[in-house]
Amino acid sequence: MKEQHLRMKETIRHLLLPPVSETVRRTIVRNNLESLRQISIGTAVVESIILLLFSLHHLQDLTKYPKSVISVGFCIIASIYVAVHLTRVQRSKEVIEGPLRRESCILILYFIVMAFWGMAASYRHYMEGEQMLTFFIVEIVFICFVAIKPLLGAVLIFGSHIIFYLVIYTVDGGSGISPLNYFAMAVLMWIGIVVRYQSVLENVTQRFEVERLNRKLERISQTDVLTDIGNRMAIREDFDRIVGNDVAVMMADIDHFKQFNDRVGHEAGDMVLKAVAKELCQHFPRECCYRYGGDEFLVIMEDITATEYRRRIHRWFRGVERIRIPGVDLPIRCSAGFVTGHPDTAADLRELIHQADRKLYEMKRDHHAASPETDCGRSRQ
Repeated sequence: MKEQHLRMKETIRHLLLPPVSETVRRTIVRNNLESLRQISIGTAVVESIILLLFSLHHLQDLTKYPKSVISVGFCIIASIYVAVHLTRVQRSKEVIEGPLRRESCILILYFIVMAFWGMAASYRHYMEGEQMLTFFIVEIVFICFVAIKPLLGAVLIFGSHIIFYLVIYTVDGGSGISPLNYFAMAVLMWIGIVVRYQSVLENVTQRFEVERLNRKLERISQTDVLTDIGNRMAIREDFDRIVGNDVAVMMADIDHFKQFNDRVGHEAGDMVLKAVAKELCQHFPRECCYRYGGDEFLVIMEDITATEYRRRIHRWFRGVERIRIPGVDLPIRCSAGFVTGHPDTAADLRELIHQADRKLYEMKRDHHAASPETDCGRSRQ
């Protein structure tokens, strides 16, 4: 029995205050602000047209309807103010990407203002024996276009209905309305709020999950499985970021790498590749490091001097020489060629990569006849 009570309590809590991540909350608030902006613009336009037509129709006796003119005029002014303010909010990147807690209060304030405006208009209609449509239309519009948290929605909907009913009740005891139908409408409106909020929450959450999975898949597709650094696809994706900057480009490989596979085995060769790549990321930013293919590594850094770049390369060489892998007694050393430049286009960047590759090739060719002890740990610019 106690467990059922706890489950019911938890269900009610989740219904009234569903758990929402901060990112999802901000997205829902941004969507609400945009919906509210469009609602306020639409309301201002529609009410302006109504006021214009009403004025033309009652041009001779317009002074007989001051309350109607003031009521519609107030609605127009309030809607224009909200529309202008929210347009400024939308254009402010700093505000729209912030927590938006103050801006979300605008929604509540606008609802309260328009609800009281609807009460005033409907009260006047009620006293004239007409239907109280304005009050209900205001609330239905909010329910249809704005995602309101269920608990807040309950406070706003039931609160406004109770206040309006008490106003009517003080006039004639509420003889002109059915309390059952009146409050049944309030319950239906609140159910609509719950359904809409849950739907919006689910849609936004699913969208973020899809985006997260897409980013993960993109990361996987651009990451070398063995070394956990970027692959050639990642290089192509980063071209736009790199082009237009001063860059230093290094092409490097592992000296006599074939010997590791032939003499110790491919598993040991993979361990060497992983260790060399890990050491590479100790001296260069990971996002600048790529496995170009086989035992070749490419590093493209922006805004760095040739002197500093060369210093980093030699520190990497020394780090590689200190690598020790169980079962591998062959010395691990690397060679590299690097160039600097300012690529203005993707073609320029590809040319710099080719130049760095040629530097590496020339260096290895010049020392091809040398012993392993002298043919490693070198860089050429």
